[in-house]
Amino acid sequence: MTRKPRLRFRISIVLVALGVWAASCYAQEKHFTTRYTDIVYEDEVLLKEFLWHLTGKRYTLAADTGEAKGRVDRIVGRVEDILDMRPKGFNVRVLLYPRYDQGYKASYIHGIRTIKVYTDVITDGIFAHEVAHAVISAYFQTPPPRNTQEILTRYVDQHLWEDYF
Repeated sequence: MTRKPRLRFRISIVLVALGVWAASCYAQEKHFTTRYTDIVYEDEVLLKEFLWHLTGKRYTLAADTGEAKGRVDRIVGRVEDILDMRPKGFNVRVLLYPRYDQGYKASYIHGIRTIKVYTDVITDGIFAHEVAHAVISAYFQTPPPRNTQEILTRYVDQHLWEDYF
């Protein structure tokens, strides 16, 4: 009879420890939230590098937060316009990583509605391509196959800034 209470106590201790660990991990994350994105980063340098590669402008976030958010949302809005797809309540999480080593420079993970990018190699085109995957996946109840999505995302690649030239 004494084994069950001890086991419950041990399980409770483990769960509390896991909760504290998870909370400390979450506390290290910083968020830069725009209308369409929740950009998650650990160091402000990563966010500034991401924004610089995306927009060509160096931001002082204390003074330029609104403009920086607008630039990110402008890319998302442009992708929605090109695809003529505007999913209701669209929002995507963007995880920033510092250094590209190998594999994809950016990727969209449908199951968790998240774009993973490396801040040292990201461009507005790469970001727009991944946003297109996110928009397509959010627009359709059952997202189209990856190859079909690639056709649409490449269309976005071709037409991203053509109206501006």
